[in-house]
Amino acid sequence: MLYEYAMTPDLFDASVVNAESGGDIILIELLRGLAENGMLANLHKDRWLRHVEESRLTTLSPSLKDKVRTCLSVLHDRHRLVRHPKCKSGVPQNDSEWLNAALDSNDKIPFHAIFLSRQKQAECSRLCACLVNFEELLDSVQWDERRRRTCSLTKSQDEYRMVLSPVLRHAKSLMLIDPWLNCKEMRYLDTVKLCSRLAGRRIQKRRLVRIDIHTKASSQQPDGRSVKEHLDRWEKKLQPLINEDGHRFRVYLWEPFSGSESMHDRFILTDQCGISVPAGLDCRSDSHANTTDWSLLDERARQRTWNTYQPGSSPFNLLAFRELFP
Repeated sequence: MLYEYAMTPDLFDASVVNAESGGDIILIELLRGLAENGMLANLHKDRWLRHVEESRLTTLSPSLKDKVRTCLSVLHDRHRLVRHPKCKSGVPQNDSEWLNAALDSNDKIPFHAIFLSRQKQAECSRLCACLVNFEELLDSVQWDERRRRTCSLTKSQDEYRMVLSPVLRHAKSLMLIDPWLNCKEMRYLDTVKLCSRLAGRRIQKRRLVRIDIHTKASSQQPDGRSVKEHLDRWEKKLQPLINEDGHRFRVYLWEPFSGSESMHDRFILTDQCGISVPAGLDCRSDSHANTTDWSLLDERARQRTWNTYQPGSSPFNLLAFRELFP
């Protein structure tokens, strides 16, 4: 649902963009598509972007340069320009070395595709199925797969892992929102554990993530306990995860105000994207796990849902919350 790509810097150069009719359209369509549900590798920490801005965009026409900068700004604001580790050989000095940097990252965690110019593809001696020619990318399988915004999967750990690994790899913060989520039933706690295991697992040093759990106080088990007792139980269940993975957790217990809208919808939100999870966050290990559809939210809906669960601006009543540190 969230796909990571790499690009060689020469794709932002007038010598490539102007080489074929429609090169400017391809470039803008690519960047706008990435803003919907893609991530772009910022190789050698952030030096790839600096190189593109300082050495390549200056060759473009003023109108195209403005459009590209706007697209890159959107990717930056959505946290979709994701840093990759420094190259061991130092700062890449030419497009071939930038391509090698992308291929080295691809060897560790594969990209969905690496886009490059026809010339760089012809010069490349390394065989890799992920290499896609710039002039043909809009019609490529790797780009066409990105157009899917809904994913059908069974409610099992294996399929959750397959979908969530790229979603959580570069995230800095994560929200799990489900009014029925509780820490007594393993089918819910297994999902929390899986997200904790996957969060921040990128190529370089693991990123420590803030994980927020939002659920209804009245859904907590066993019944008849105080909100403090429920939070105590959450703390006991989460502490082993915190000790092992190092993430910071916050548990929020909400209730709807009388006569107001109810808590119903379920979501997985990060600072990069949002996913609607209509059948809930529980997963099952048996062979009879139900099939469900997860859908990617557009950015406006992600922000609106994110704001819904902010204390002080939420339409729901926050009864209690607890922050848990490593």
